[in-house]
Amino acid sequence: MTLEEYIAQQGITDSAFAEAISVYPSTVMRLKRGDQLPSRAVMVRIFFATKGKVRPDDFYGLRGVKA
Repeated sequence: MTLEEYIAQQGITDSAFAEAISVYPSTVMRLKRGDQLPSRAVMVRIFFATKGKVRPDDFYGLRGVKA
């Protein structure tokens, strides 16, 4: 699930999610658009804030891809 899908599904604002993961709302907007990849620390916070629904491979479009 993409971060954009998760935020829309939960009906929360970028600002609320940004507060939950301790980043600026503009960072959440860049992450949603794919203009920025999360640092390891931010990815961990995203993973736990979304209860594992948004995973690192979702940022690279690798969900379900087999090597």
